[in-house]
Amino acid sequence: MKKQLPVWLGFALALVFLPSIFDSVLGISILNQMTIWIIFALSYNMLLGQGGMLSFGHAVYFGLGGFMSVHALNLIADEVLVFSITLIPLVGGAVGLVAAIFIGSFSTRKSGTVFAMISLGIGELIVASSLIFADFFGGEAGVTGDRTYGPPFFGIEFLQDAEVYYLGAFWLFVATLFMYLFTQTPAGRMANAVRDNPERAEFIGYSTRRVRFISFCAAGLFAGIAGGLFAINYEFITEENLNALTSGRVLLMAYIGGLGFFIGPIVGAVILTLMNSLLSNYSEMWMLYLGIMFLLTVIFLPRGFAGFI
Repeated sequence: MKKQLPVWLGFALALVFLPSIFDSVLGISILNQMTIWIIFALSYNMLLGQGGMLSFGHAVYFGLGGFMSVHALNLIADEVLVFSITLIPLVGGAVGLVAAIFIGSFSTRKSGTVFAMISLGIGELIVASSLIFADFFGGEAGVTGDRTYGPPFFGIEFLQDAEVYYLGAFWLFVATLFMYLFTQTPAGRMANAVRDNPERAEFIGYSTRRVRFISFCAAGLFAGIAGGLFAINYEFITEENLNALTSGRVLLMAYIGGLGFFIGPIVGAVILTLMNSLLSNYSEMWMLYLGIMFLLTVIFLPRGFAGFI
């Protein structure tokens, strides 16, 4: 870890000074989006890149964390809770973790295509449930909140997007650090072993199901944190944040950036966020360009942009 200390210091300094460089309204908005999607993409990489678990339902933990975070914002506004919004991402993370523990208790018993189909089925089930249980999920309209209530954090009321950015940057740094540290633990290294050769891992005495379960729960935790940041930034959330389209988006980020490389999802999240924010303003066919980019990446950069770098 000492060898990486300059890298982490550089990362922290970049997060601090980026708003000074990209100080326009659009620039701050894009930076806020990046803090959310980088955490989400890194959490997905824990599943597929490290653990070899292809999931089509990872948005479930992101969305559930976001919904509970918006409800927490409303409870703060109603003075039911006295809670700083700086801790709202922990609410999202806790919900994501609980959901991952429950779903992972049976889904991680399988791997490969079966696991992928289970994740897709669970995702569609949760999306359908969100339209049925409208009291909690708000139906198609979703749920709104207000981040400006609650006790100020050292005088900061998070009225401005720049203030929200620094909150997101803090959680981005913390989440990224802990996800990196996870890769250095025995559980993180065993996840790689189970991904590459599950039969050998079983032969030497490791429970591949338990290893997958640990990685699955950790990924759900950090996806929930990203959902909490989404709730703070946008102050609303809908069933679209739970569906397969959101899961597919984060899959593209991880793949285009480079699965298996820790920095890969960061690169992918930055690229796709820029494409979404900039190209969509100039062309209605920006999704077509995204599809072309994905095809070219698969053909010419199978290890992603991080592998090319």
